[in-house]
Amino acid sequence: MSDFAIHTPTRRQFIGTVLGASFALPAWCRGDANSSPLNLGLIADVHKDIMHDADSRLTTFIDAMRDGKADAILQLGDFCTPKKENREFLAIFNRFGGPRYHVIGNHETDGGFEREDAVEFLGMPSRYYSFDMHGFHFVVLDANDVPEGHTSGYPSHIAADQQAWLKTDLANTDLAVFVFVHQSLERESSITGDQDVRQILEDARTPDGIRKVAAVFNGHHHIDHARTINGVPYVHINSASYFWLGGKQFQHRSYSEEIHSRYGNIQNTSPYKESLFTTLTINPGRGSFSLSTAATDWQGPSPKDLGFERGDMVANGWVTPTISARSITF
Repeated sequence: MSDFAIHTPTRRQFIGTVLGASFALPAWCRGDANSSPLNLGLIADVHKDIMHDADSRLTTFIDAMRDGKADAILQLGDFCTPKKENREFLAIFNRFGGPRYHVIGNHETDGGFEREDAVEFLGMPSRYYSFDMHGFHFVVLDANDVPEGHTSGYPSHIAADQQAWLKTDLANTDLAVFVFVHQSLERESSITGDQDVRQILEDARTPDGIRKVAAVFNGHHHIDHARTINGVPYVHINSASYFWLGGKQFQHRSYSEEIHSRYGNIQNTSPYKESLFTTLTINPGRGSFSLSTAATDWQGPSPKDLGFERGDMVANGWVTPTISARSITF
């Protein structure tokens, strides 16, 4: 199998049974000090259709990943709607010469588009898929399925057929696994049935009982936060662009009148002055993975300045123009 093989869902995978499977230890447990680290550039929630300077923010990311010689890049959703006017924006992402991966966010379907439109526009193999790279297994999920009884708003669900595919995909790999999804499997009520999906991730183990799933990464909430649940780290990757406020009481001007007249939704945000993104470095020789830090300032008043409060996010300092450096060892 090549370093960059893609695994997309098939009917056979939905109904098949794995017989006589024999799994090796996760890659970081093999103790190969000569194994070179893998560097995967991550960016989330650029929001081309909201931000006036989304092109510049994405260009900064691509230039940094090229200069840093990243092995691959991945965007975690809410990238852009799949309309022809956004082809030049996608072309910026495609300037990166190595492998490029996409996750579908809820805002990819704004303007009446379907998820299948986003798959075609972005050149994805499927709404959800997996791939192997440098001795690790990566899984991309689509949490935009429609749950039973859904009536309004953006659906956020991972349906039974996708869960069945996930179980089989995890069973079929002998590599350590990193999972990417737009919405959070850590935040309550972010994805309906999140406990069922977490159980699948927790149950994926080698015959020796070693957990296969190393970590789960998401965007969507535009916060800087991480939490471990039953041994699995769940990490939020902050937005490249802003924190969403919503509500007329928080509307304000962070830019010129001309910009706000052309981009009406910016008044509902607290933008970041500069683009935020990070690099996920997986080091099998050290048995660890880490995230690089990124920090900027608020463009205009911060959410706290505007009196914004939402549950535990502000009180715990997760609403910040920052991506924290993190390191986790197994």
